[in-house]
Amino acid sequence: MVASNDPIRIMLVDDHPERSASVEEKLKASGFDVICRLPSASGLLFQIEQLQPDLVLIDLQSPGRDVLESLSVVNHYNPKPVVMFSDEDDPAFIEEAVDAGVTAYMMEELHPQRVKPVIDLAMAQFKSYQSLRKALDDARTKLASQSVIEEAKQLLMTQHGINEDKAHKTLRTLSMDTNQSLPEAARSVIKILGKNSGNGNDHE
Repeated sequence: MVASNDPIRIMLVDDHPERSASVEEKLKASGFDVICRLPSASGLLFQIEQLQPDLVLIDLQSPGRDVLESLSVVNHYNPKPVVMFSDEDDPAFIEEAVDAGVTAYMMEELHPQRVKPVIDLAMAQFKSYQSLRKALDDARTKLASQSVIEEAKQLLMTQHGINEDKAHKTLRTLSMDTNQSLPEAARSVIKILGKNSGNGNDHE
């Protein structure tokens, strides 16, 4: 379900004119806003960037690698749910399509009567995936920050002969005094003390 009262804005890419018109009619009857119908994937990336649809619905005879490349760019910089209908059953192509950001890959022809539930499912899957993606990115950032802090503490402990608690307090003080986050302060410490660590191998 979509929380907003605004209708979902759909970009329809279909090289079958009659089917495309029928699908558009069905989508509009179901409360969707079809913002454009494209007869081919030519200039797809530009069109997506210009129109910013909420979902891209694709049914092409031969999608091709150029379509996947465009979708991959969109997925990297401004991800959107993408539903692709295709009779291409090559596992390698399907894997590439999913990697490029295709939310739902349907090995069948687009049927106007069945398009709404497919879109609803794709929207739900996309929302779930983006939540997982954000959680993973947050976890990676947190882990990287913690690693930097631990490295800085080890340098302080080794070069200044202090315990871990004192090293942590030193980092916190530096963070507050310099208006930096704790990881930023840790990176400053590593930058300065890391050089000393390299020079300190001569005396033991």
